[in-house]
Amino acid sequence: MDLFNPESGLVIWMLVVFLLVLFVLAKFAFPVISKSLSEREQRINNALKVADEAEAKLAHVEEERRKILAEAKEAQQEAINEVKAQKKQWLDTARAEAQAEANKIVAEARASIEAEKQQALKEVRNEVAKLSVEIAGKVLRHDLESDEAQMALVNKIMEEDAMLN
Repeated sequence: MDLFNPESGLVIWMLVVFLLVLFVLAKFAFPVISKSLSEREQRINNALKVADEAEAKLAHVEEERRKILAEAKEAQQEAINEVKAQKKQWLDTARAEAQAEANKIVAEARASIEAEKQQALKEVRNEVAKLSVEIAGKVLRHDLESDEAQMALVNKIMEEDAMLN
């Protein structure tokens, strides 16, 4: 059982070696380890700071993206409204021009119809006059062969003229 009951000289030597190793570690190793740990802590802090800045920039970029997207949508809507207004104006203009053209065609057609009507009435009157003259000529030849019939006709015409005047 030598392990559990060491001799006092061994304990002292172990204590001296332990203190010597502790001193060497404290003199040479701990400053290097401490420096490495502080450098690592500084790198981590810097990385966290950079990450926070990147997150803030990302949030700002996201806000700018949303703003630009909203402006683009607004511009798109304005363009659509402008195109609709221009389309309506073109349609109104085209309708007005078509209506004016239709009115002009109708007016020309009415004028043409009226002219044709007057021409047809003139032709009918001329034809009626010709037929009347032919019929009168035939009637007068037949009825006016005697002097008495001629005198009766002359008297009748005179009476009609007197009534009209």
